[in-house]
Amino acid sequence: MEIDNKNSEEKEAKQPAEIPEKEKDHVLRTAVILATVIIVLGGIVVAVRLNNPKQDTTKGRKILSEMDRTDVGKVNKKIQKLEEEERVKEEAADNRSVSEKFADCLILGDSITQGLYEYGVLDEANVQADRGTEVSEVSSKKIEEHIKKAKEMKPEVLFLAYGMNDIEAQNGNASGFVKAYKNVIEDLKESLPDTKIYVNCILPAAQSAIETRPLFANVPKFNQKLKKLCKKEKVTFIDNTDLVKQEYYADDGIHMSPSYYTRWADHMAEAAGL
Repeated sequence: MEIDNKNSEEKEAKQPAEIPEKEKDHVLRTAVILATVIIVLGGIVVAVRLNNPKQDTTKGRKILSEMDRTDVGKVNKKIQKLEEEERVKEEAADNRSVSEKFADCLILGDSITQGLYEYGVLDEANVQADRGTEVSEVSSKKIEEHIKKAKEMKPEVLFLAYGMNDIEAQNGNASGFVKAYKNVIEDLKESLPDTKIYVNCILPAAQSAIETRPLFANVPKFNQKLKKLCKKEKVTFIDNTDLVKQEYYADDGIHMSPSYYTRWADHMAEAAGL
């Protein structure tokens, strides 16, 4: 009996241990995951190959071959010729007279603006200016004629130069001036959608003029509001204040001498890229 029991124990010891159910599930899940990964990777490889077929390099080799045969000297000569032509054009543009630069332009303004043609800086055909003109239309209706002229001419570039008369017409009220100027600008923008509009600042008056006509001390305030209006209306504001020198003033301390007008015209041309 002892021998039989011993043999039975040996047989039981030799039998492999049974794998727990949890381990079976783990092995099965691992196998499934590995199989899925292999399938996905295989799909990616196939997709990449389908989307990126072997490139035909024949055309590229042909271009490179032609480039090798190109005469570098001839290419350089062509480049130099183009550069020379461009330089000549630039010199010709720089050497144009002021009148030529403003050939497709119109400048509207008051008596200060009249000096542009009175002193021979620009042709009178490119300037519409009258003494006493104001955008406020308090004491002058000339602005209506100016706007009509601009609409008829349809210039590529339009410069406006008003404000000195408005200071007194508005009794120093900059807000009223800007409101009136806004109407003028919007009227012109609507009627001349292809015209570039530039607005000149009001020139500062000499101290001698301010002493006799104190309202002209408001020029900086008027210009500040005018500049904001231009930004809002998306038109360019041209500040000519730094161009003014004491020796440029006429006897009244408001109008300018001939020396100023050449600088003013050049400044407008530069601002407009003429």
